Amino acid sequence: MKLSIIGNVPSLKNRKIISMNRATGRPFLRSAPAVKQWQAEAEEQLRKQFKGLKVADYPISIAVSIYYGNLRRHDLDNSLATIMDALVAAEIIEDDNINNVDSISISYGGYDKENPRAEIFLDD
Repeated sequence: MKLSIIGNVPSLKNRKIISMNRATGRPFLRSAPAVKQWQAEAEEQLRKQFKGLKVADYPISIAVSIYYGNLRRHDLDNSLATIMDALVAAEIIEDDNINNVDSISISYGGYDKENPRAEIFLDD
């Protein structure tokens, strides 16, 4: 099955901001608001495409192609982690551990200014 997430895939690891815990006064790292917005939109897009279905036959293989909308430096592995988190949050897969996902491949699809996206292929 093919799923798509429209928009530039952010890196969760590289898009952190420091906040202060009001109760303890200690600093902590949290995701930037733009990343949180992307996560919510990606989850909604995935849920609409999967229409309430869930993967039932584990383990599965996942292949991802990422098309970035700019020519800045990007890390595929960081983008993949963001996509895997979105698949779990949208409840398409239970978890992204080795019991559920036994193979992952990722590729750079290219530069697509007009239609940045991630194409995800699930295969059991």
